[in-house]
Amino acid sequence: MSLETDLKDALRRVPAPEGFANRVLERVRSEERRPTRSPWWRAIAATVLLAAILGGWGAHEMIERRQERKGQRAREQVLLALRITGEKVAHAQRGVRHITR
Repeated sequence: MSLETDLKDALRRVPAPEGFANRVLERVRSEERRPTRSPWWRAIAATVLLAAILGGWGAHEMIERRQERKGQRAREQVLLALRITGEKVAHAQRGVRHITR
């Protein structure tokens, strides 16, 4: 089958089952009869969620700074290796010039 056919099949209209609207309305009515939770539960949930978000953000920042330091150290090591290599190549070139004279 093609993607277009699959999408058409997945998105085609299907009639609701018998009694669906009545079941939905009854559920809404029963939800309205339930006592609501007190607002302090929401405050606690919001506080816990905020703490989790801030904790995750702080951990992410700490990891990111650590990676930046590692990257900086690696860059410094590469530059040192290039400088040492350049010095060794220059020394070898001087030796070759001395031999060929």
